[in-house]
Amino acid sequence: MSSVVFGQQDELSIITVDNVFATAKIALYGANVLSFVPKSAGANLDLLWVSPLAVFDGQQPVRGGIPICWPWFGKHATNSSLPAHGFVRNLLWQLDQVSTLENGATELFFSIKSCKSTLEVWPCSFHLMLVVTVGERLSLRLVTSNLSEQEMRFTEAFHSYFKVGNVSRVSVSGLEGSTRIDTLNNWQRSIQSGALYLSTPTMDSVFLNHSVDAVLDDPLLSRRIYIRKQSSSSSVVWNPGPEIVKGFRDIPEEAWPSFLCVESGNVFEEVVVLAPSKKHELFLELSFAQF
Repeated sequence: MSSVVFGQQDELSIITVDNVFATAKIALYGANVLSFVPKSAGANLDLLWVSPLAVFDGQQPVRGGIPICWPWFGKHATNSSLPAHGFVRNLLWQLDQVSTLENGATELFFSIKSCKSTLEVWPCSFHLMLVVTVGERLSLRLVTSNLSEQEMRFTEAFHSYFKVGNVSRVSVSGLEGSTRIDTLNNWQRSIQSGALYLSTPTMDSVFLNHSVDAVLDDPLLSRRIYIRKQSSSSSVVWNPGPEIVKGFRDIPEEAWPSFLCVESGNVFEEVVVLAPSKKHELFLELSFAQF
């Protein structure tokens, strides 16, 4: 049996999914998947991380989970007063449909579309649909539809926060051969060689020309998280470390070792160009294995 329950956390509506495979929590604000806890043997530990100081007031994005960055990633190119990572993570999405698949997984359809307030900051008519599937694996499918009469150019990312035992002990493989941009080191570019080790935890690196899967190895939690993606040419690995974290009011200073962001999308110069009436789909699937 599966259930979908609607609840409240402070000012936010939270949907809790419980089926034979896993439990999950999703906020309508930002359509943010906040939790995914598999029920398979040896699991019962969240793949995702949400800050103990996360704010659920509907005025700012929840710190953690899988926020959606769209239609720009990072700071706006010309207007610093606009929110970082776009505006859809700051808006209330609509739940359109919930269904149970033949295998027992639960599928939820969320949507949001352009309106007067979005057109004031980004002059394109659009429709976004997010399909979240909670099963043995967690998958997210973000479908962008260009409803305008002009070409649409945007960047995007699933800004995934993963729970880890200690970030200085984890590694990320699958990035080999991509172009790494180290934003903390004068935006220096290099070709990634071998697995990425977080022995120096403070990290903010973008990996371009990266369209294959990545794997997050966590020896302290004895698990390996598989990050599978499609229609994504970029990945980002981020952790604030012990100094930068002091600038975040919604992350405890001592909490930085407990998470790592490995983000999947199309960022920086890897811009998505979408013709009128066309659609683009960004896909992410997360699974794990104990070792």
